[in-house]
Amino acid sequence: MKRKFNRIIALILCVTLLFGGSMTAVSASEQAPEEDIMQNVGDFFAKGFYDTLNVVVEALVKVICTIYPNPATWEKIDNYSREEIGFLEGRDTYQTEAEAGNKWSLGYASRTLVPADIDCGQYNLGRDLMNKYAEGVYDDMRIRVSAIDDNSGNGIVVFGAIDSLGVTSTDIRAIRKLVLSHFENTDVEIASINIMATHSHSALDTQGVSSGFFTKLALAGVYNVFGITASYPGLEKADEFKEHFINESALAVIDAIGDMEEGRLFYSSIDCSSVVHDKRDLISKEDLPETAVLYFTPDSGSEDTYIADISCHPTSFSASNGLVSSDYIYHLDNYIKAQTGGNLIMVAGAIGQLSRDIEVDETGLTEWEAKGASAKYLGEAFAKLILGGDYSCELAPVLNVKHKDIFIEPENSILTLACEINLVNNRVFTTGPVYTDPAMATELGYIEFGNKVGFALFPGEFYPETFWGTDITNNTNWDGTEWQYDSLFNSVEGVDVYCISLANDAIGYVLTDNNFAFMGHIIGEEIADEVLSVGKHTGSFLVGEYFSLLDTLK
Repeated sequence: MKRKFNRIIALILCVTLLFGGSMTAVSASEQAPEEDIMQNVGDFFAKGFYDTLNVVVEALVKVICTIYPNPATWEKIDNYSREEIGFLEGRDTYQTEAEAGNKWSLGYASRTLVPADIDCGQYNLGRDLMNKYAEGVYDDMRIRVSAIDDNSGNGIVVFGAIDSLGVTSTDIRAIRKLVLSHFENTDVEIASINIMATHSHSALDTQGVSSGFFTKLALAGVYNVFGITASYPGLEKADEFKEHFINESALAVIDAIGDMEEGRLFYSSIDCSSVVHDKRDLISKEDLPETAVLYFTPDSGSEDTYIADISCHPTSFSASNGLVSSDYIYHLDNYIKAQTGGNLIMVAGAIGQLSRDIEVDETGLTEWEAKGASAKYLGEAFAKLILGGDYSCELAPVLNVKHKDIFIEPENSILTLACEINLVNNRVFTTGPVYTDPAMATELGYIEFGNKVGFALFPGEFYPETFWGTDITNNTNWDGTEWQYDSLFNSVEGVDVYCISLANDAIGYVLTDNNFAFMGHIIGEEIADEVLSVGKHTGSFLVGEYFSLLDTLK
């Protein structure tokens, strides 16, 4: 009875506040045993109720969005300019083999993003909708960058990762423009600049979603009507931090490009299932995505660099934590540095609800040590697995990269409202005279190394089954239909393709269409995070656009 009461209360809060706070998803519960007829009937009617409620809530919020004034930054789609927004298309040619003179080169740089006056108590942690000011720093929050080239003359490719919950394309493109401006009058050619989020839940707020929710809700309409661009009262530090992390990130990219030296590149696929599990209990250990690692060793004998695509949430700290931390990435980085002197970049794979599966003995630890014990254990566990990988697969110096700019028309008006009240600054264009035709500008990409390993770059937080196919969840779904795509691992012939989530944008959760239930999964164990998605068909749209991109690759 208590659980049912909690669900009802949670549902009322979802409808009343329009947002679910810090929400996590569960997939539709497995069908009850056949003999439990009453349970099946109850599920049937519960699904019908929530599906109906979804329609009602969406209609209500859409009306609110129609009435609410749009921000002055919303422009007609006719005014869209790739150059103005900082979009890079990638390389013009697709190489199938190394040409004479091709040679890998890589540069690395890392900078802290923590402001000097972090102790002022005015910087927000990026965890949920409620204001939570940082009380100090537990370890660090950084950007880590590698600049990579095959010296074919087709342009440098940048891999960067920011310790954060997510970064919007608006800010990532601002970083790009600063970098491109710096090299404008030089002979440095840049084909692709990619900035990902590690998805740390204990870093400072880089999106704005955790800063001044009620202030923005109250004042955004007035700001929008009168075209006011000044900071909201009390949010001056949030705006300062955004400018700070954009500038520092651009400097890190510039430093990495200046640090490039020649060497060899290797690839390994590593099983990290011993320390990872699916919180929904839908994906078994043997079906968890493996970790792809690129390993660069310079000819000069200087520091090696590891680029690891890890599918595990950095959520080791409790929701009550008030200290800035990059979570396990900090310890993963430090362990590799201590053991080998090497560098690290961690990017997030198809993480969905994949999280740590470890037990930490806190006996004898101080309160301070115990707070970060789980993150330390997990980071060092990943590091040991990565350092123990088989790096006998050397990649030929062949680098291919292509990007596609796309527009997503939101089916979920809650996300549109978040953009309207300036809760997030995702770039929105209109395709018609009124609100009813908004389109979010975003992008996706594909990067391939040595014609052997590739990375599909998606702007949202991908669920594993959306990328790897629903076989890994026993085809569990909400609406009874089938997901139309197989695993994307073999989407490019002869290439092992892995997913990178939160690449060059943060647009919310990306599920398979048939398991999207908006608030419907509230009948399960937790409130649904689908409410923070662009909509039901985002998964199929992005995967379809990905295949369209591949068609242009060669």
